[in-house]
Amino acid sequence: MTRGIRTEAGRRGAGFTLIELLVVIAIIAVLIALLLPAVQAAREAARRIQCTNNIKQMLLGFHNHHNNYNGFPPVRTETPNYGWCVNLIPFLEQAVLFNAFNLNKNFYDYENQTVSHTSLSVFSCPSDPQGLRDVEIQLGKTDYGTKGTVGDYKTNHLLNAMYQVNGAAGNPVLLRAGQYQKISAITDGTSQTTLIHEQAGRPIWYLKGWKAQPTTAGLTNVYWWDCWASYSHFQYQGYSADGASTGWACGVNCSNAQGIYGFHPGGANVGFCDGSVRFLKDTTPALIVFKLATRDGGEPLSADQY
Repeated sequence: MTRGIRTEAGRRGAGFTLIELLVVIAIIAVLIALLLPAVQAAREAARRIQCTNNIKQMLLGFHNHHNNYNGFPPVRTETPNYGWCVNLIPFLEQAVLFNAFNLNKNFYDYENQTVSHTSLSVFSCPSDPQGLRDVEIQLGKTDYGTKGTVGDYKTNHLLNAMYQVNGAAGNPVLLRAGQYQKISAITDGTSQTTLIHEQAGRPIWYLKGWKAQPTTAGLTNVYWWDCWASYSHFQYQGYSADGASTGWACGVNCSNAQGIYGFHPGGANVGFCDGSVRFLKDTTPALIVFKLATRDGGEPLSADQY
């Protein structure tokens, strides 16, 4: 009789009460809440490293092109029409893709659709929420639609003239229409002159981390979307504090319409002409970014300014 009573009591003491179970669940929830930000931060750190490596690969490609042709490739060609990516891909271990591109045809012509519809991970930042993607390119009201991939990186070429009269001067690094640019033209110094910038998120228009409404209002030129297109380059201007209009307050991560823009917390990756990649803080003034983008402005700069 005594043995049976003890056995029954032992069975009752072996389980969890509802309160104990709730406490365990609460502890697990707290641990998850504490660990999740750390996991997310680690993933973003890995994505940022991959983004940096992408830019380093492209910078190496630019320098290898310079060694082979005594100059950086042109930012674009006009007749026929295609962008800097075409001349760069042989130096990104994509010789087969380059050989498939007809240099006597436009990037959007039927003969070049296979290439211009090819997504390369080196042209895509892993932090971009849209990932590898392509868009329908309609070149005119009566033109047929073609597909083209969208890249997250741009070369600096066009600069807003407003900065020329506000403390900055000089010209961008890359030239157009088949003109090769020599390193010797970069009199500001290769370590103080940018070549490749993040301009991620297209064709969606982003302002300060949010999708704008309408989402494509700031990106009306379809040539700017496509990595293979002739206008797939960096047209820089500063923005107001909210990123919605031209101004001086914001130089990085304001708008991806015509500015440096990345999805990394606190700034964006930028490649310099010396082959280095640096992280420009989103507090970098617009004027400093402009000075970094010119090759011969003669402006003294220090690393603590960006």
